[in-house]
Amino acid sequence: MKTLGIKHVLSDLNDLIRQRVTPAARRRIARIALSALMPLLMQACASSGSVVQTGDSGRFTLHASAAGGSVAWARSHKAVMQSASDFCAQRGAVPSVVSESSKGVRALEAHESELTFECHPRF
Repeated sequence: MKTLGIKHVLSDLNDLIRQRVTPAARRRIARIALSALMPLLMQACASSGSVVQTGDSGRFTLHASAAGGSVAWARSHKAVMQSASDFCAQRGAVPSVVSESSKGVRALEAHESELTFECHPRF
């Protein structure tokens, strides 16, 4: 019995679609697939800025943003918390949150978090 490789199966499937589906239908399928994948692609992005020292001694701020999606606020929160933790860990300390604010709650808008924190020694 001959086993078929995945490449062979995909190639045969692609040939079958080309034979039976019109070019206009292929474009519609591609648009539908792209619109279905777009929310997944948007959910993958979150970025955190650099740590900035505030006017208060020992306090720092961070800003992060995440592309819209159902849980973008959580990704922006996670990004600032991780950056604060990394920053303090480099100094042999742990972060302590002074304040955090968030903007953007709708599904397709950018979500932003701003964190003010201090680094304290580990106990």
